[in-house]
Amino acid sequence: MIFPIEIFDTKLASQELFDKVMFLPYMYTRTDDPPTEARPEVDLANTYWTHQLYNFTPIDNPTYFDNSGLDASNNPLYLECLEYLEAVCPKMPKREWLYSAYINCLKSGDTPGVHVDAPYWVPENKTVLLYLNPEWNPNFGGETIFYDHRLEAQRIVSPIPGRIVIFDGRVPHSGRPPTNRYPINRYIMSFKYMDPEKRQKLFTEVDKDEKAGIAPPQDMGVTGFDSKTIKELLLT
Repeated sequence: MIFPIEIFDTKLASQELFDKVMFLPYMYTRTDDPPTEARPEVDLANTYWTHQLYNFTPIDNPTYFDNSGLDASNNPLYLECLEYLEAVCPKMPKREWLYSAYINCLKSGDTPGVHVDAPYWVPENKTVLLYLNPEWNPNFGGETIFYDHRLEAQRIVSPIPGRIVIFDGRVPHSGRPPTNRYPINRYIMSFKYMDPEKRQKLFTEVDKDEKAGIAPPQDMGVTGFDSKTIKELLLT
């Protein structure tokens, strides 16, 4: 089995960059366990802090991201990082497909869940993770775990400073918080890519399903995940 992730080590991580990242306002939370028909409430115990840097705006609903917690900061920080990565990594997805950029902040004791970044029926996508902490030790934790079609862990990526991971967002994965041995939070910048037409269609379909009261598809408790699709992907 060849797991569909690519790893590149860059020199982007630095104390100067980390200081800028650390002092951003992390005013909103993110969860990997969205509400479902069976469990309509959000478990606040499983949320973690995030700073949104950029958001794709739907053509037919330009005020979509005016809702609290969804607005982007327009901070040029992500563009500077993106330009660097595009210059040093030939496998970076094309810029016109970028629809989201944000920084997740995980602290010791956080409980992020297994999730996918793109639904199983959208193969035209990529996710890029950039590890921002300027130091790492195996005792610090903070790894990213990738799972197969049975949700069994298959690959573990260590958060080496400046490392990026590029992968198909349909692959289930989960971030691990830092251990108590590391007194600083774990910061990761995420870039999400998708065919713009597909992304636009997702907004239309989601709004249509929500109005019809249709719950998002789930497999093994993970929203947007499909075991059969991932099995086929891992066998190619």
